Order: sequence, then C-alpha cells, then structure tokens
Amino acid sequence: MSVATATSETASVEEARLKTPEPPRPAEQVHVFEPYRYALPKLGPYFRDVWSRRQFATHMASSTLKGQHFDSFFGQFWLVLNPMLLALVYFLLTSVLAGQGGGLKHFVGLLTGLFAFFYTRNIIQFAAQSITGGGKMIINMSFPKILLPLSTTFTAMLMYFPTLLVYAFFYVTVHRTASWEILWVIPIFIIQTVFSFGLGLLFAAVTLYFRDMSTLLPYVLRIWMYITPVLFSLSYISAKTVPDPVTGRVALPHWILYFYKWDPFSPIINSWNTVLVGNGPTPFYKGGLTATGVRIPAASYAPQLTEIAVGAGCAVIALVIGAWYFMSREREFAVRL
Repeated sequence: MSVATATSETASVEEARLKTPEPPRPAEQVHVFEPYRYALPKLGPYFRDVWSRRQFATHMASSTLKGQHFDSFFGQFWLVLNPMLLALVYFLLTSVLAGQGGGLKHFVGLLTGLFAFFYTRNIIQFAAQSITGGGKMIINMSFPKILLPLSTTFTAMLMYFPTLLVYAFFYVTVHRTASWEILWVIPIFIIQTVFSFGLGLLFAAVTLYFRDMSTLLPYVLRIWMYITPVLFSLSYISAKTVPDPVTGRVALPHWILYFYKWDPFSPIINSWNTVLVGNGPTPFYKGGLTATGVRIPAASYAPQLTEIAVGAGCAVIALVIGAWYFMSREREFAVRL
C-alpha cells in the first residue's frame, strides 16, 4: 500500500514538472566561418595604429644595427668599404679595360650610382625577409604588419647615411665647390625611398607565398643593376648605339637603349647623376667654345623636371601597388607562416 502511494506521488511530481515551462536559456554565441577574402582593412584606424607604434619601427631598426655590430666603427667602415671596393672593380672594367676614361671623376660617378642602387637594393632585400623573419612576433602579437618592412627601411636608411659622408669627401675632392642646386638631392632621396619602400612591400608579401624568392632576389637585383644607368650613363649608351661615321658599325644594338629608357628606376638614377656628376667636360663648366671652335654645352646640375615627375610617378605607383598587395593579404600572414 505504501509502495503504491509513493509511486503515485512520483508520477504527480513528474507531471507537474512537465507542465511547468522551463526558463528561457541565454542566447548561444554562433561562430560563422566564411572563406577568406582579400580586402584592405579600414585605412583610417590602420594608419592611426601605425603612427602610434612608429617608435616600434625606429627602435627595431636601431636594435638590428646593434645586433649586427653596424653601430661600431668597423661595422660602419665595412658599410662604406664594400661599395667602394665594388666601385673600384667596376672602374677597372669600365674605364681601364673598356676604355671609357674619365679618371677620378668617372670613379665618383660610379660611386654615385652604386651608393644609390645599394640603398634601394638593401630596402628591397631587407623588406623581403621581414615577414618570414618576424614569424614569432606575427603569430604572438597583434599589430600592423607593415611596421616590419617599415623598420627594415629605417635600417637601410641608417646604413646609407655613413656612405654619404664618404661620398661627400670624394665629391669635394673632384668638384671643389658646390652650388645651391645640390639641394635637389633631398627630393630625389625622398622619391627613391618611396619607390624602394613600395617594391619592398610587394616582395615582402610575395616572398611569404614563394619562399624561393629570397634566394632568387639577389640575382634579379644584380641583373637590374646592369640594365640601369649605374655603371654606364644613358648618354654613353646612346652614343654607343649610333653608327660610327667611318666604319658604319655600332658598338651596342639599339634595343639595349630601351632597357635604360623604360626602366622605372632610370629617372631616379639619372637625376642623381645629373645633380652630382653633371655632363660638362670640367666641374661646373659654364659652356663655351673650345680651341677648335666647337661649342660645348654647360654642365647641367639641375635635374630635368620631366625625370623628376616620371620618377615621382613611378614611386607613387610602386607604393600604391605594394601597399595594396601587402595590406590586403596581411590577415593571412599568420596562417602562411
């Protein structure tokens, strides 16, 4: 009898529980995973974040130089000695063996092109290794990844400044004076930095997808130097493509001239050569008649505005393409690493 009573009470409790409505449950968080789409982040917050962390890039650049001992005397001495030895080798090849002549002025002209090209080369190479080399920071920290190639650009800039002091010594030795037109080097330097940084952003992202690019890139840059007015000026190449008036032969085929003219880096190198080297027979030559009555134009130390405009246009295009490709794929870097 007691068992039946207990059973009936249990059944009534169960029926009461079923009739009583349950309290509403809190809304569950739903995660929706969609395919990754390449898209730019919101530019305003992104660049404000970059600006607020700008000291990170500068401190990282100085730390890199200290880690490689480039802040010491012998480290800075090697930064200058390396391009100078290369300039000496190329001087022997172009002046002594090829018969281009020019003496010390030609050597200073080689330094002008080599120092400028090495600056661009360092920016591109350092930036290309910045993402793959900063894998731990990218995985463990949240920050705008563009700071990494920006810091390597500062590193290349700090490595470039000591070479300018040595170049100034050779410049004063050859030219012995300077005019206000030498201030054109400031906008040319800014244009070259923007151009190089844009290419550095492009190769920084490309190297993440194609790791062999870091091995191939030095050879590509070396070939690029040969088809840029670094070792030979544009006027020298143009003269070599003109048939000889006596034999009718040409030293170089005419199609080589197109590489020098259509190279996007050529306007920048030509501007450096014009401002720092000139094209007159003597330093700061004002023009006039020679003993044979031939008029020689004056040395032009002001760059052509067309070359400045073309160089600036190429720099802006390189920066826009490089920044777009880099920033649109930035969210995928941690996965690719």
